[in-house]
Amino acid sequence: MTGNRAACISMVVMLFVVALLFAAPAAAFTPPPLPGDEEEIAPPPPPVFGEEDKEVKKPGKEESKPAKADKPEPKPQPKPELKPKPQTKPKETPKEPSYTVDQLFRMGMNAYKGENNTTQSYADALKWWGRAGEKGHGVALYNLGIMHKNGEGTKKDYGRARDYFLKSAGKKYANAFEQLGHLYYDGLLGKPDYQEAYRWYEQAAGQKKAFSQFRLGLMHYKALGRPKDALKAYYWFDEAAKNGFVDAMVNLGVLYEKGDGAIFSREKAIYWYQQAADKGSTLGMAYLGEVYYQGRGVPADVNKGIALLEQAAAKNQPYAQKALYKIDNIRYIKYRNVK
Repeated sequence: MTGNRAACISMVVMLFVVALLFAAPAAAFTPPPLPGDEEEIAPPPPPVFGEEDKEVKKPGKEESKPAKADKPEPKPQPKPELKPKPQTKPKETPKEPSYTVDQLFRMGMNAYKGENNTTQSYADALKWWGRAGEKGHGVALYNLGIMHKNGEGTKKDYGRARDYFLKSAGKKYANAFEQLGHLYYDGLLGKPDYQEAYRWYEQAAGQKKAFSQFRLGLMHYKALGRPKDALKAYYWFDEAAKNGFVDAMVNLGVLYEKGDGAIFSREKAIYWYQQAADKGSTLGMAYLGEVYYQGRGVPADVNKGIALLEQAAAKNQPYAQKALYKIDNIRYIKYRNVK
């Protein structure tokens, strides 16, 4: 009985201590202040005065003379006091005005583009965006990354570009996520790293970046850095197409026509080829031209099919040029060497 009582008391004490721990208010987090723009001006040096006044000696008493006295000698006049030299004030460095982070960003944009009465200067763009980036401006950090990636105003440096993109990504800027994906996908930092590329593209895709969604679809379909998965490829192509990416529309048409990752449907395939062609995709025009020329899912229409292929070929679409050469190697002999 006594043991049970002691156990109960111990349990109550423990519950009381836990309650105190959870009830204790958490200390508020205070972020560090951002650096300012102003440069400190050194205080002026102490003033410099002229020489001290020199003592004026008083004339001593002279000896008495014989009865016939000479004319009294004039008393010596005191020397004029020396005035102190005028103080020269040190020249002050003119103080640069304090700019807001948005003003710094805009000044960088004006310098980069040469707009708003500003001379085009990559060096100035780097300077102003660098100042804005120090204050945490995500887009300025991204722009610095682009300039180092392209070698604008500085030597091309993919490592520094990555560092700026990482800082911008820390501000949740979607374009920075996508650029990091490009660096790893294209192997600009060494060998292609599809795992890392996928990680960054996925974050950009979550912010509706259509190209990143398209790339994720390709990586699933081509088994880049992960096993082939046509269903996931279809999902990402569909997301990119909804966001207006025309190459994804073409790929959706292909998946529907193959029944690969999507339920076989020539009707939907034609719909997506048409959507892509209407938005200027030459590959969409070429695929649609073949559909009509061959009568795949629609009544054959040779004239319409060739017209679409010729339209795409005139815009230097290799697939359309090769298709036309296969149809008539005499009429379209100019496309015989197209690869």
